[in-house]
Amino acid sequence: MKNKKMALLLILFLILMPTIVFASNGDDDFPIALALGMEAFISLHMSGFVLMPLSEMFSKENSKKTFWILFLIRACILLYFDFFVTPYIAMVDFAAVFIGAFIVVPICAVITKKKVSYNSGQVDLKSVVPTTPVQNQVNGVELKCARCNAILQITDKFCPSCGEAFDGNNVIVSENSNTSVKVPPKVAVHQSDFDTMYSLSEENLLEEFINKELTKAGIDKASKLIPSDILKRKKILNIIFSFLIFLYITLIFFHFPIYTYIIGIVILFIFFIVTRKYDLMKYLKKQLKARPGEKISNIVMNVKNTFVADDSKTTFMIVLLTAIILPLLIFSSPKIIYEKVDDGYAVRYYIFGLTNFKTANIPATYRNEKVVSLRGNTFSNMPFLESVNLPDTITEIRGQAFMNCYKLTEVNIPKRLEYLGGGAFYNAKSLKTVELPDTLTYLGGESFYGAKSLEYVKLSNKLSEIRGDSFEYCTSLKSINIPDSVTRIGGHAFYGDSSLSEVVISKNSKLREIGSSAFRQCTSLDMISIPLTTIVNERAFKESPTIVNRYEHNIYSSDLKNIYK
Repeated sequence: MKNKKMALLLILFLILMPTIVFASNGDDDFPIALALGMEAFISLHMSGFVLMPLSEMFSKENSKKTFWILFLIRACILLYFDFFVTPYIAMVDFAAVFIGAFIVVPICAVITKKKVSYNSGQVDLKSVVPTTPVQNQVNGVELKCARCNAILQITDKFCPSCGEAFDGNNVIVSENSNTSVKVPPKVAVHQSDFDTMYSLSEENLLEEFINKELTKAGIDKASKLIPSDILKRKKILNIIFSFLIFLYITLIFFHFPIYTYIIGIVILFIFFIVTRKYDLMKYLKKQLKARPGEKISNIVMNVKNTFVADDSKTTFMIVLLTAIILPLLIFSSPKIIYEKVDDGYAVRYYIFGLTNFKTANIPATYRNEKVVSLRGNTFSNMPFLESVNLPDTITEIRGQAFMNCYKLTEVNIPKRLEYLGGGAFYNAKSLKTVELPDTLTYLGGESFYGAKSLEYVKLSNKLSEIRGDSFEYCTSLKSINIPDSVTRIGGHAFYGDSSLSEVVISKNSKLREIGSSAFRQCTSLDMISIPLTTIVNERAFKESPTIVNRYEHNIYSSDLKNIYK
């Protein structure tokens, strides 16, 4: 059994190897809806041509259970890659069907093929060795094959006519016609002379014995009566499942990434299926294996004496409704979790309420102290959030604070803000205007990545660097004024800003470097003027029609265009 499991894991690894290799591709151009549709369609073929055959090969007795385990593992992996890595996994899944069906399954069929099958009656003659050679006990006795009636010699181990192997029980012993000795004929005993149940596998044979004892004891397997200890376990599992439901609904208000909830649904579904199913046969088999020396009839009668009415459904409905209603009451209105810091309090997490998930208001004080910071992910992954009101006491907004707030259109940046973390407004696709105060000294990378509706940005005059990916794919941004204090524009800072037509850099600018792909694919940026001493990466304006103009001596030539593109 251990070898079968190891082989099954190896096959699963081979099927998923392209998926593991492909995980490094982070291209998100492939529509996720198309990926999910492809995977749903491919699932039919993957199930029929790969997963089901493999389940039959390596687990004949529990092939259905093995199939669903493989199916759910595959589904979890696909969903994880779709939402967390890349939807292109659907293409790999498509290729995996052909690899599995035409390579893996045939190879496994050869590996698991058995030459000897007791149940089917097929015998490999080379592998059979007679355990008891035929003995001639009386002179004048004739030995014949019970299968073809051919005459045998005492030393024969196989029938010379049909090839039947002899073990002493499939030989006809009769009187030789040339002698007067009378010996009654003996008839060979074959497997078919016994009850067919004895040709079943060990597990199935055990089930037959149990079924006979259940019939004798008058127990109906379809009855709603169950052993008392099983009823206790079911009630405990119902409580655990209800607690998981309570936890899952609670987590929704904490707005985690969507893949978290998908994984949660899968876990809840598996737990529900596993715990709902009660099988008296499996229970009795477990009892028998735990007490191998006791009679089956005794165990069956002991179990019968503990039967009680199954009222677990009523308990389940009560605790389930409690688990659903309770978090809705607790989080009917928004709640704020604070964290103590040196000079006041920081907002650790904002929990939206059932009655208000579109607007958020952060107070200026908490416990008579100032609210000075927003921690990372404070408002992240709130797709319905439209407006946020922040107090001017806040001096710090950490990374990903408003990440994936797709409908956020209005947020007042605090007037004393000094720090704006990386990815703070990542994928804030509805945000149109941003005014950063002159107190701001740090602007993290990917701060406004993917803010496709952003049209106007006012940068701080104390900013020393525009880090990589800060305004990448802000496709509505038309103009940007780079403060003189900025010494570096990082790689991909304005990558893909197709509407950007004006970048203002003054003669007094301290700009020393423009990084790789900083203005790549800025298809509307025809010209830019920069200081003579600014170092420009050779890829800074790649795939852009930009002509680079240098200040100081009014240099403007096609040569510079070729050098700095």
